[in-house]
Amino acid sequence: MITPQQFLGSFLREKAAAYAEANALLAPVHAKYFGEPLLKHAHDFLLRDEVELVVEDVRQNGASASLIMREHFRGGDIRIRYHLEAKGESWKIVRIDRECFLCGGTGQLGGAVCQKCNGEGWYDPRENAA
Repeated sequence: MITPQQFLGSFLREKAAAYAEANALLAPVHAKYFGEPLLKHAHDFLLRDEVELVVEDVRQNGASASLIMREHFRGGDIRIRYHLEAKGESWKIVRIDRECFLCGGTGQLGGAVCQKCNGEGWYDPRENAA
């Protein structure tokens, strides 16, 4: 069975390749529809295909695993936690959380429980949160 790190590495490489292909298709669309000065900043509207990733933590417990990755790009760092479940000889990503940007992952904000992440330090960006 491949390791959680190998699985996630494959996923991220394939995702970056797909984004690079999509960005190549977007460039002529931007050239056609964007005027100046927006056209000078068309790269801001492309998908992030090149991101510096660092594995910070890997935890595996039987048929489940979690990996915390730090993505570094122009605007700063984002920590993302991938939850994996074993499926046959590989893995499937079943949940993706982001470190809470309000409390910085502590779960506390101003001496109280952070309302964004409910004190967890992580949140699912797809969920409705305060």
